[in-house]
Amino acid sequence: MKWAEENGIDVIYKGPTEVDAAAQVQIMTDLVAQDIDILCFSPNDPDACENICKEAREKGIIVIATEASGMKNVDYDVEAFDEKGLGGFMMDQLAAQMGEEGEYITMVGSMTSESHMNWADAAVARQEEAYPNMTLVADKRVTSDLDAEVAYQKTKELLKKYPNLKGILGTSSFDAPGAARAIAELGLAGKVFAISVALPSEVRDYLKDGVLQSVALWDPALAAKAMLNLAMKMYNGEEVKSGMDLGVEGYNNDVIDGTVIMGQGWLAITKDNVDSFTF
Repeated sequence: MKWAEENGIDVIYKGPTEVDAAAQVQIMTDLVAQDIDILCFSPNDPDACENICKEAREKGIIVIATEASGMKNVDYDVEAFDEKGLGGFMMDQLAAQMGEEGEYITMVGSMTSESHMNWADAAVARQEEAYPNMTLVADKRVTSDLDAEVAYQKTKELLKKYPNLKGILGTSSFDAPGAARAIAELGLAGKVFAISVALPSEVRDYLKDGVLQSVALWDPALAAKAMLNLAMKMYNGEEVKSGMDLGVEGYNNDVIDGTVIMGQGWLAITKDNVDSFTF
């Protein structure tokens, strides 16, 4: 909505009141029926959104996604970063906290969340490449169902099942907060480590108390502006190419791979900088 005000363009913003793929598709269907010019979205379930995106493009609507690098029926998918890069970045952070040794597990919001799965896969690949003294436990990957309470319960179960578990690499914004609650409750701060993407407001106390050492983040508001600026370039007939500047910090020299446009927008949030974020 800030972008709309800055650019004098009408923007309709709608989102489901809860994480629900079917509800999101219905909202997108209603919007497409309004003969909009541009559709920007972040899918709960990319596969579920393919048909409505195909319909939108057939009507001449420009379709821009984010966190959906494998979708077929979009013009472009804008990512704040290379997915392999973020997964590797989080693994580097976790490995440093773990002393580059010990058992760890990965956690995703859901097995259908393409970005979460890609980040986790990249993290494991980075561990196998760079940290031979770290071991992925037998369960390999669990889901938090995009719910901090579930992440909390799963962490407690994992620590009981794997008494030597030392690291939890999450992907959803609910994973590190939920895991941190369990770590603090069990008195394991400094012995068990967790990281995921997370909102500063949700992890501020855990970072300052030393339960968490860092989380990963990008600014979704900047991603939204980059998506809209890209869509307007397309709407105005401008060329979309690698090296272009989308006019947003972290998206000034973008790389294009097929339909995926990647910026350099990741951030590390620690106790030292967490207070500089207001969300």
